[in-house]
Amino acid sequence: MSQPKFYDDPELYDLIHADGTGDEVWLLDKIAAEHGNGGKKALEPACGTGRYLPGLLRRGWTVTGYDISPKMVSFARKRLARWGKKAAIVKGDMVSFKTKEKFDFAFNLLSTFRHLMTEREALAHLRNTYEALSPGGVFVLGLDLAAYGEDLPDEEVWTARRKGETFKHVMMTLPPESKKRRERIVNFVTYPTAKGEKVLESAYDLRSYDSEELASLILKTKFSLPTCYTYGGQPASLCGTERALWLVLKRK
Repeated sequence: MSQPKFYDDPELYDLIHADGTGDEVWLLDKIAAEHGNGGKKALEPACGTGRYLPGLLRRGWTVTGYDISPKMVSFARKRLARWGKKAAIVKGDMVSFKTKEKFDFAFNLLSTFRHLMTEREALAHLRNTYEALSPGGVFVLGLDLAAYGEDLPDEEVWTARRKGETFKHVMMTLPPESKKRRERIVNFVTYPTAKGEKVLESAYDLRSYDSEELASLILKTKFSLPTCYTYGGQPASLCGTERALWLVLKRK
């Protein structure tokens, strides 16, 4: 599983991704209320800095997150320390993480799932997450879909500020090829230092899915797919025109 290099700096990673967190937590809580089993115990695979978890805790959830990076685990534990036993962060990876504990809700956003580069790895994650859920539990899977032959190179730019200093993130996406199932992501993060601005560059591949490939993968699990949402919270369909989706996967 590949990782961007700035993932090695939890504080920088957290700052760059902080914008919009509150809206996403609101939507997660709404989806759980509308489609879940009524329980309030949540699991976040690949939780990173744990930025979603405080918002869920404030809404009455008990949370557990896991991540492959020891630095991220340490950062998230410090962030959530004041919640005591209501919050737990452990080390684990998306392929092999298993738990005897049961959860009512799980979520994996930002196309993090696409760091799993083979079908074997992707199925292992989906099946292990299914087994971690209680009956009627929901797994929200957020990712961008490919449209092979139609996608164009894309560039997103956003900035964050801290103590009067500006941090800039440029993310370039190269169109995936259907045979290779690889989408190239290139990041440039500009940040201030005592000696002037520096640029941190990193590049990595994500596994690509179009709607048919993703539907085929889900059919190999026990999950049902009652609905999808856009990133903005509007109802959507896996087979529709929207390609940035939150899938609501439900355990029987």
